[in-house]
Amino acid sequence: MSEEFAYPNSFDDVVKLQQVPAVAIDHNSFFTFVNEMFTKTYGWTSDELLSQAVTRIMPEHMRNVHMVGFSRFLVTEQPRIIGKPVRVSIVCKNNEIMNVELFIISDKKDGQWRFAAIINPLMD
Repeated sequence: MSEEFAYPNSFDDVVKLQQVPAVAIDHNSFFTFVNEMFTKTYGWTSDELLSQAVTRIMPEHMRNVHMVGFSRFLVTEQPRIIGKPVRVSIVCKNNEIMNVELFIISDKKDGQWRFAAIINPLMD
């Protein structure tokens, strides 16, 4: 990310972003939102991802790690990566693996956790 970029502080602020790739998932780890910049950057359409598991865009070796960490957070409500940028990989629609910077924000709505993320490509 550029030095000038200020990470948002709320779920709603992330899903309002238009200039960076952003997505949201629910407490079951299913996509609820995909912005246009995400579709342009990674090739997936909203229709291909909405109501699908977020693991669909993860390299296979990361899927179990995600599910373990996600489940741990839902039980303990103690974040390890939420609120700080981390480097991970994403599977693009064309099956290319791309290194990205992932920044996740979470909150509870109607008693259920929800998560919004900025997923920016890294220029390695």
